[in-house]
Amino acid sequence: MADLTFVRFRTLVDEFFKASYLDASAAVKLMLPETGSDRVRAYFDGRGGFHMTSLCMAEALGFFKRKMLRFELSRDRYFASCYLLLNYLSSRIHIDDVQITDQTIFLKAVEIARRYELDLSDSLQLISVKEGKFRHYVQESKPLFITADRSLAAAARAEKLRVWDCEQEPAPPTQ
Repeated sequence: MADLTFVRFRTLVDEFFKASYLDASAAVKLMLPETGSDRVRAYFDGRGGFHMTSLCMAEALGFFKRKMLRFELSRDRYFASCYLLLNYLSSRIHIDDVQITDQTIFLKAVEIARRYELDLSDSLQLISVKEGKFRHYVQESKPLFITADRSLAAAARAEKLRVWDCEQEPAPPTQ
């Protein structure tokens, strides 16, 4: 009986602490109602271990700004969205960046950007997931990269990352 309880506990711990990386498009879905927001929110609410790059954070904040400048978000909703996302940085989301000033990292990012026709920010995200602190994890323990960007999801899959396209797929992959 004690072993069964430990197994259940271990399963709960693993589910809660598995690393998941949010792309800016996924982070925005936590704040604003869009296609896939309900799925991202449900996944986010039930787990811990979320990470994103500082470039993704800046990109998400820039997205809110563009929506406000186009009058698609009120100023109050803009500030509230920014506040909530930044507040998550103090509690639920951790910044995980590779050393972007390292020439080797930069060259790898350029290579990935060219290979998949991505911008540098997107390729640096893939490098962060691929070579970040969870790089040694395998199979279902590998970090999950969550995005709503189809081309970025395809590039991440080609780079052998675990990916969830939260707009196109109803749930994250189990393996």
